[in-house]
Amino acid sequence: MIGMIGEANQEHLDWKLREKAIGLFRRLEEISELPRFQGATVDFHRKRPAMVFIAEKEMIAQVENEELLKFIVAQGVRRVLVDALWPTNAGVLKQIVESGVEVWVLTRPSALHGWRKNHEGKPRGLVDWLLKHHPQVLEGFKQGIKKDTFDAILLRYVKPKFMRPISKEHLTSWVRMILFRTARRNYQRLINQLEAFGELSEDERWRLKMAEDHLVAEALAFVDIVRTNYPGIDGLFTELNIADDVIAKAYCAEVFLELDERRSPHRARNLAGLRWNDDEDDEELLRDGEFSFALNQLTAKVFGVNPQLARKGFRKKEWKTLVKIHSFKRRLLMGSGPDASAGETRARVLGGY
Repeated sequence: MIGMIGEANQEHLDWKLREKAIGLFRRLEEISELPRFQGATVDFHRKRPAMVFIAEKEMIAQVENEELLKFIVAQGVRRVLVDALWPTNAGVLKQIVESGVEVWVLTRPSALHGWRKNHEGKPRGLVDWLLKHHPQVLEGFKQGIKKDTFDAILLRYVKPKFMRPISKEHLTSWVRMILFRTARRNYQRLINQLEAFGELSEDERWRLKMAEDHLVAEALAFVDIVRTNYPGIDGLFTELNIADDVIAKAYCAEVFLELDERRSPHRARNLAGLRWNDDEDDEELLRDGEFSFALNQLTAKVFGVNPQLARKGFRKKEWKTLVKIHSFKRRLLMGSGPDASAGETRARVLGGY
């Protein structure tokens, strides 16, 4: 039976859909090699209510974001995995973390359904893997497998390497980072537009100056909030010799924030899409465009070179910059150093369940 969770959470879910979702869950539970997240899994959206699944109670519910903390606490949930971070849900997640509940986030969206384009060979996501190795599990779903209700259930079976824990410090800094990235994109878009006019008029120069001032203001605000949440990060700015460049510090803060210090820096290399040669398999190069851009621009400032001219040698410099930031963050947050045993350090880095 599906646990009753109150009419407010049930009224938008058709009972046939709920029964079908629980049927999918029971099929997946029969596959022993699948990992299992111990806690609630949440499929988030910018504007629609969240879909919440609690495996231990066979409970699927549609919950308004502002009611999520109350719902989770009422159900006795101690761990939550969400499929994505949105500016609209960051505040809610921060409240959940502050209540003492562990919050994890999916770091690779394609871990569920794979990439948009079809690829031959190794499956690119959980659904791809199921279609290849356990097609009977998805019988009767067809394209409907992408419904929010089913995504909340599928999240339970994503590999631990595609998720990371999120702290309140990260969430607070992340919101400011989004504002900085928006200002940076707007500034670059304006530059591209004005270049088409050749010599700038006084009004156009004024617009460009206003956009630049806004970018600097957002960079300052972002760096300040990261400094507040991660005391000691000024040491990293000093190591990279960028203490007097606020834009460079903002790029550095982006890379710092996005890095998962529990994992190998090689996974961050994949995130940045750093390819050493043209024959390297695209499968391992996940590439986050925003992360890659921040690392690229930061490296250019650190080494004083033009990334478009440096080519292959520049990628080596990006890797050096990335490793230095990863090492600093790991020391700062995990205390790994000469006093930490290899076993303790490895356990902290791998994390997992």
